[in-house]
Amino acid sequence: MIRYLAITPAKDEERFLPGLVASMTSQSIRPERWILIDDGSTDATPSIVDEAAAKHAWIEAHHLPVKRREEGGESVVMRFLPAEAWGRYDYILRLDADLSFGPEMVEQLMVEFGRDSLLGIAGPVLLEPRGSDWKEIRVPRFHTRGAAKLYSRDCFAAIGGLDNGLGWDTIDEVHAMMRGFRTRHFRHIRAFHHRPQGCASGAWRGRLVAGRAAYRIGYSMLYLMARAAWTATRSPFIVGSALMILGYVQECLTSPIRPARERIRFVRRQQLRRLFMMESQWR
Repeated sequence: MIRYLAITPAKDEERFLPGLVASMTSQSIRPERWILIDDGSTDATPSIVDEAAAKHAWIEAHHLPVKRREEGGESVVMRFLPAEAWGRYDYILRLDADLSFGPEMVEQLMVEFGRDSLLGIAGPVLLEPRGSDWKEIRVPRFHTRGAAKLYSRDCFAAIGGLDNGLGWDTIDEVHAMMRGFRTRHFRHIRAFHHRPQGCASGAWRGRLVAGRAAYRIGYSMLYLMARAAWTATRSPFIVGSALMILGYVQECLTSPIRPARERIRFVRRQQLRRLFMMESQWR
């Protein structure tokens, strides 16, 4: 029998959390335990969390005091994921609160793990609202967006859990690849991301944060410039690219946290190979 643990931090998510609860309670393979964390909400989120837990014994409600949310947000998740909490499960599913998806999403992801013994992290493709329609957000094949990630227990143990800061949802993939695992998103598996990436903080600030995260991950300046050039074709266009570069430089000059040398070497080697259209895990 497949056993998995799910975890979701939710802050002021009264608009979207009911959709996630409906999606999870309708899964063909339900989690044995779903840790649902009210991260200091000031809206109706706490009551939605409590109502879900009252209806379903496998939903576990937690409430944290109101405070400013830390960048990256994963310190909240890891607070509830010591080794004794997840060690007996086959998979760990980390979900944002602003998602909805079909009843077979988790089962479909698990099928992919069954097909690939080296798969360590898997995720669906995310669709985000664009006007009256939904648009697939295209990312490199190795990347699983932070909003929905399923980890095998062996991979989660090998990477030591999730990083607490910016760029955590790429850092986990880098660490997994460094330890011999594969990371993939699957385009035939879909989830709806009701709040577009960067929407909560604003598009301009989102680009600045993306640059800061790139430094923490271990990006080379050359690769960042190439990414910024590509980003210049998307709103907020040239200003957004400039902000991304500014964020990278800002983090480089002011952050007390330096990326591990081993991670820098791995990331930059993969990025360089990709820039020169050579075989790379970073694709």
